[in-house]
Amino acid sequence: MSEFLAGSPIPYLIVCLAVAVSFFFIGYFSGVRRGIPARGAGPSQFGNDAAILKLVVEHAHEGLVMQDIYGRIEWTNPAYSRITGYTAEEIRGRRPQEFILAPESQVSPEEIETFKFDLTKYQSGFEELIHNRRKNGEYFWNQLTFAVVEGKTLEDSKIIVICRDVTSKVEYMEELEVVRNTLKYQAEHDDLTGIANRAKLSSFLQETVSAANETGRQVGIIHFDLDHFKEINDSHGHSVGDAVLQHAAHVLKSVLGDKGLAARTGGDEFIAVVSEPCSREQMQSLGNRILDGLAKPVKVDSQSLKVSVSVGLVLADGAKSSASELINCADMALYAAKKTGRSRIAWYTEALGAAHRQKRMTMAQLDEDLETGRLTLLLEPQYSFEHRRIIGYEAFACWLHPSRGLVDPVEMLSSQEDVKHIAKIEHFALRRGIAEIKRLRETSTHPFFLSVNLTGASLKDPGFRDAVEELCDENMFARQDIVIELDEKIIRLNESDGLADHLGKISELGCQIALDKFGSGHGGAGQLIHLNADGLKISRLLIAGLRDGTSQQQLVESIIRLAATLGLKTSAVGVDTQEQAEILRKSGCGVIQGEVISKPLTPREAETHIRDFVPQFEMQ
Repeated sequence: MSEFLAGSPIPYLIVCLAVAVSFFFIGYFSGVRRGIPARGAGPSQFGNDAAILKLVVEHAHEGLVMQDIYGRIEWTNPAYSRITGYTAEEIRGRRPQEFILAPESQVSPEEIETFKFDLTKYQSGFEELIHNRRKNGEYFWNQLTFAVVEGKTLEDSKIIVICRDVTSKVEYMEELEVVRNTLKYQAEHDDLTGIANRAKLSSFLQETVSAANETGRQVGIIHFDLDHFKEINDSHGHSVGDAVLQHAAHVLKSVLGDKGLAARTGGDEFIAVVSEPCSREQMQSLGNRILDGLAKPVKVDSQSLKVSVSVGLVLADGAKSSASELINCADMALYAAKKTGRSRIAWYTEALGAAHRQKRMTMAQLDEDLETGRLTLLLEPQYSFEHRRIIGYEAFACWLHPSRGLVDPVEMLSSQEDVKHIAKIEHFALRRGIAEIKRLRETSTHPFFLSVNLTGASLKDPGFRDAVEELCDENMFARQDIVIELDEKIIRLNESDGLADHLGKISELGCQIALDKFGSGHGGAGQLIHLNADGLKISRLLIAGLRDGTSQQQLVESIIRLAATLGLKTSAVGVDTQEQAEILRKSGCGVIQGEVISKPLTPREAETHIRDFVPQFEMQ
């Protein structure tokens, strides 16, 4: 350092020391702000300013380098030697590019020889981060800050460089970036399948739609789910179900390739966004390849499973559709594929969209009428051959459809998707039915029973039992006077999603159980053995073809005998003629209902009917 002070030109020395002394003044004024008393003005206690500057330069943590305009090093401070491992004598007169650059940053000897600083670029404050290598071969990150000291001529100008070893900071930032990228990946991808999740799908689709708005491109959506996937989980376990989902994701990703984004949106539902679909034929081809890929048996734990899927396709003008509209269209297409038989492809069409909008408006009206109780209760009388009179009524709710007139609202709804609606409708029939049967009892003095048809929507409702008890207590209506009719096709004793496990609720309440629509082909006589039922109701399909001397009559008579053997009461629905009524009476059927007794009645009509009713078939 002393040799440098003795031999360097005074202007350059002043500049170099000025850079170094800046550190001193920064520290000094920082001390003042922290409350360290400032010393009085006057001569320094070190004796002279040169001594102060020398002390600061030699003890600075940052490396200081002075280079000429051609990059040759003219002077360095001790910190630069500590950072690089090179002594001042080893590098004086050399360019840093000759000895300090990491392999990936090295330049040719010709470039080093012809190097010259562009002073317009390296003005005061210009910074650069570069990967360097110390003398011992260790790599480090060097943050360089440049300042230009202009001389009388361009050749006399000097470049002052402050060097800082920021390796630990860069490594920390790299680690932070790795963590950030990992968290971002986890936030945007499905843990089980590794493909994108709903959040990533949403952002990608929005970006795709925005790009399509600018270019006028079309956007394609493929939406599919696995048919009867719940049965796979129930029959083989969730680990097998997970393997099937992973297989489905692999097929989708393989088919899609780099044409867009594959995502699992939840459960067994998958959506692919095709960023640049060429044509409707291309979309159809992708859908077919998904069907074919998943139709091949997948081997899981030595088991060979066949999986089928339903696929909905959408191809739309991105400039005319929003991301949410495209997903809604894909939902409608998928639903159409399932409705038409599953294991197939369905396209979204304008007609499909119009039908969906109409259904949505209808459902909104039904919701409103359910909330306000604007449903109609009808009562269908049930006649007993033994008592020779009407002994009960089947109650059911009807709704005034905007275009179709009075309909059974339950038949309009999906047992999987509209569970809450169905439960509300059935609760209405039960509540109003109890009230109206109580009123008919009071006006006629006959102990009529109430029969209602319920589905799993009500029986699986945790609050069902309490609701029935409350209704019975409020109306002082005996629980055994309520007959719960269950369609034989929904019981399914040997299936996990059947109602067998829920029938105990009815028995515990004391209500009677009747197996409805018996003989329609959905159940079997075996259910009667295991089901704790009180009666069965013969299907109107069997009654419709009932004639003397036919095989239909023999079948009905066999059912009646079987029921009697098991101690079950027998009734029949859809009895519309006197001939049918007479055959049933002779065959031992106990109760009938149908047009031969009366069409379904409003409560007021039922009150009049009970006074005036005279069965014609009993008069013959």
